[in-house]
Amino acid sequence: MNDSAQTPATIPNLLTGKPVISHAAALAIIAAFAFPLYLLVLGVGNARDMMELFNLVPIREAYRDGHWLLPTLGGLPRMKKPPLPVWIPAGLGMMFHSDSLWILRLPSAILGVLTCWATYAIGNLMSRDRLLGLFSAIALASMVVFVRQSRLASYDIYCTAFTTIGFWGLLHAVEQPKKWIPWAIFGGAALGLAVLSKGPVNPMYALLPLGIWILIYHRKETRAWLSILIALVASIAVFSPWLFAVAARYHAEYGGNAWHVWALQFTRYVAAPGKSYTQSDFYYLGILAWVFPWTVALIAGLTVPFLPTNSDPAPDATEKRGRWLFWIVLVLGLLLLTIPHQKKQRYALQQFPFAALLIGVVWQEFVRLKREVTMDKPAAVMLSAQSILFIGTGMSFIIVAVLAACSHRPPLWHDGHWTLMQAVSLLKPALGTLTLPGWCLLGVILIAAGVFIWRWEFNRKFISAFCVFALSSWLLMLSVNWAYFMGKGYQVSRYRAPTRRMMAMVGTNTVYTLTGDEIWLGVLYYANRILPLESPRSLQRRHFSSQKPVYILTRDKGKFAQAVQAIAESQHRQIRVVYRINDGHHMQTLFELPPPVVHAATQSAG
Repeated sequence: MNDSAQTPATIPNLLTGKPVISHAAALAIIAAFAFPLYLLVLGVGNARDMMELFNLVPIREAYRDGHWLLPTLGGLPRMKKPPLPVWIPAGLGMMFHSDSLWILRLPSAILGVLTCWATYAIGNLMSRDRLLGLFSAIALASMVVFVRQSRLASYDIYCTAFTTIGFWGLLHAVEQPKKWIPWAIFGGAALGLAVLSKGPVNPMYALLPLGIWILIYHRKETRAWLSILIALVASIAVFSPWLFAVAARYHAEYGGNAWHVWALQFTRYVAAPGKSYTQSDFYYLGILAWVFPWTVALIAGLTVPFLPTNSDPAPDATEKRGRWLFWIVLVLGLLLLTIPHQKKQRYALQQFPFAALLIGVVWQEFVRLKREVTMDKPAAVMLSAQSILFIGTGMSFIIVAVLAACSHRPPLWHDGHWTLMQAVSLLKPALGTLTLPGWCLLGVILIAAGVFIWRWEFNRKFISAFCVFALSSWLLMLSVNWAYFMGKGYQVSRYRAPTRRMMAMVGTNTVYTLTGDEIWLGVLYYANRILPLESPRSLQRRHFSSQKPVYILTRDKGKFAQAVQAIAESQHRQIRVVYRINDGHHMQTLFELPPPVVHAATQSAG
């Protein structure tokens, strides 16, 4: 932590107003705040997020089938992603002999809290007191998208956690002369784990801006550049053994050059193949919604480095450097995220800690505001907007809950033109958890919170206002999680029931899938066993038992239906459709090739 001020860092106790809180107490507050948001009904519902399924299937195949060196997807080596997000939950699953979602998602919740702790440490490193770190960690812990990603067994929270921890270690080596070599090694090792979590691209959205900041503020310091070099060596030492082991083990399977596969993935990442998930050039503005309910403070935080300050004490040189660091990493990192053709919320997750640090700067500035200084209009508008946000959210909950209770529409997704009542009908499952009175009570609480925030902000009781804001955010996220995961209809996978019916129908027989027709992850996950991928030609040549049916799951149109027909003819079998799985847009069909019909005359002759 930061010792540069030569005096113990202090923070007013949020309950008593008396000074001095230890690092241990601050970390305990952060954990007590964050863990309920991440652990509440963590394993309830079905796995339906596509990127989580991309990890859940390899996790199961790792500890069940022993695919540890290179995780597999459907039994085939998956070269596209590194293994750490598979190794950790798979090891935990093997330890507890369970693939429960509670077990497999638990590391993500822990890493979410570690990210908040690392954010606290960065804020504390760049400030003379601990307000900045604590405010920032609390804000990060309750951002809507960060809460969601801390509850999923996907790659992104792993990469974000280790990137933030590595960033802290490297920054400590650059900023503090004491024990800078161990800190550089620590930071580099954590960054190596980030690379083992999702590859080298995502950590660079934070590290490239850090390099630019070092060029601005530390370019003449030899220690800064040596720290980067040491961290680079430590990072390579962590992730390179796996790369070389995989390249040696899977040399022949990939045309003699496994490195080419990774290079191809990188070039595709920045290529423009045409259709993309998000084509907007203003993708980076989405973070204003993703950090809800801290949106207003982030907007203010983006302006703080440019504005004069009326705080007492005024920010020192380290704090000014820190504010520019948070701004550069957030803004430049988001701009860099416009390069890849595929853009999703979770791709920006490693920028969230720095958005939280800017939010912390805003609250720190208000806490330090001089009593004799008149609050200017932009500050008053910002404070009013924070109060109005909760008042408006509370009123919306009451209105929408009443409309949902009055709606007679079924809570189904609709692909056509939306009406208000169709959208409201989707909230009907939530009424089964908190009930209409529960939602109305939550709305009243949020309205009251907005009023108290308004009152205390304009009376300059900013620590009290922050506590109410944070607790209201906590209650909001907790209630939404409870309703979403417990509400019947929200977390029911469209693949679970039909896939299990299909597997019960085929019994112990094998279900084959065809090369080139990618099997849906939901089907692969809920089948609970590998569905072998085969080329049509290999199935035509295969000798099947004449007493067992052959099952093939694929599309029933185009070349795949033709391939199934050719397989049936080569095996001298008839073909019939016995089951279909529909995801609302596409359909996969289960074909059955029954045993060949043996005539009675043939049997007697035999």
